[in-house]
Amino acid sequence: MTVSKSNKAKCITCNKEFNITLKTKPFCSKRCSYVDLNNWLGEKYAIEANENDYDKDI
Repeated sequence: MTVSKSNKAKCITCNKEFNITLKTKPFCSKRCSYVDLNNWLGEKYAIEANENDYDKDI
């Protein structure tokens, strides 16, 4: 999310500028938040991890 000096930010899904006082930030709308959620649930995004990371938690 890019914030400018005029209380505007760019949506991380569609890059549209929006007012940062909206409850949907870092998204410009509920639709963009649902698009992002769908990408996570559809496994279009992933966080890389290796087996060594799991050993640290034990």
